[in-house]
Amino acid sequence: MCPLPYIALCFSLLNESPSQPKLPEREIAQAWAKITIIKWKKKLAINKVGDSGALLQSFQYNVLASAQGNVLKITLLFEYYGRFVEMGVGKGVKIGDVKESATSRRLSGKMLGNRRRPKKWYSKTFHAEVMKLSEIFAKEYGHRGVIAITENVSDKSIGNG
Repeated sequence: MCPLPYIALCFSLLNESPSQPKLPEREIAQAWAKITIIKWKKKLAINKVGDSGALLQSFQYNVLASAQGNVLKITLLFEYYGRFVEMGVGKGVKIGDVKESATSRRLSGKMLGNRRRPKKWYSKTFHAEVMKLSEIFAKEYGHRGVIAITENVSDKSIGNG
């Protein structure tokens, strides 16, 4: 279980291929997690999030793999308040107030109420990276399937078929 101030994002991956991959799944998953965290940090810098640096320093990952190296779970950890930054909410600002503040900025050009604004650093980046990971594993499992079929089909079985 993750400590309370952190949010954990866990993903189970299918592990049904009999052949060995070109790269071990664990290494693929670790590289993906590192890249995802780097991209999150870049988005935080672009959006000028985190005066204290606590959110930037809180990023961690863990890859849980079986003895055969099949990835069972990838866990990404970061300070929970980072999600509030993305939504533009926090002390004194409810989610319903965010749209109202944005509308007042757009119409009158000045702020009425709180100055918090959503700073999108997490969702789009994360979902794009999950899609990339699924493509990587789809290619890898496709490659394994081809290898398994090729290894199991012999000239003898074709001739007797």
